[in-house]
Amino acid sequence: MNKLASSLILATSLAASASLANAAQIEKQNHINLNGGTSDLGASFSAKDSGKTFLENFTFKYSGLFALSAATISTALGSDSALDLSNFTLSGNGHSYTGTKSTVGNTQYYTLDLSNLTAGKYTLAVAGTVLGSRGGSFGGNISVSAVPEASTLAMMLGGLAVVGFGAWRRRKSDKASPSNGSGLMPA
Repeated sequence: MNKLASSLILATSLAASASLANAAQIEKQNHINLNGGTSDLGASFSAKDSGKTFLENFTFKYSGLFALSAATISTALGSDSALDLSNFTLSGNGHSYTGTKSTVGNTQYYTLDLSNLTAGKYTLAVAGTVLGSRGGSFGGNISVSAVPEASTLAMMLGGLAVVGFGAWRRRKSDKASPSNGSGLMPA
């Protein structure tokens, strides 16, 4: 039993060491306010950060069903200012979504477009490595908008159908009415 317990302790400590080795060397937590449904995000790194990995977490809360659009960009300016963005994810309410990466020349983009997210606390994370001898930076934006609940959407579509039917009947009625060309009904 003693050997089993010590083996278990050794395995646990090795697993903890491995996870610490993979942890970002620079990690920051940022809370963002979605004023008007949008917010900027970004970070800058200096020469002392060159060669280090980073993880920037941007947290926010949203109440109600919503859609999200987010993007981040980093442009390398030679070897002086450069980042390698390796991950762009949104996590919350037991789900995680990964952004799509595009690279054009010295510029890296990540985009993330989601809909029907539920109310709760979310974290948008940007990870990467500082490659520039003088550091580097990235910037981005997050936008959220409310999505009507299914019952609200059904009522809105029902109302639109009633208005459309009324317009169709009126148009049909106008075509069936005799006219003398002057727009007046005959006497």
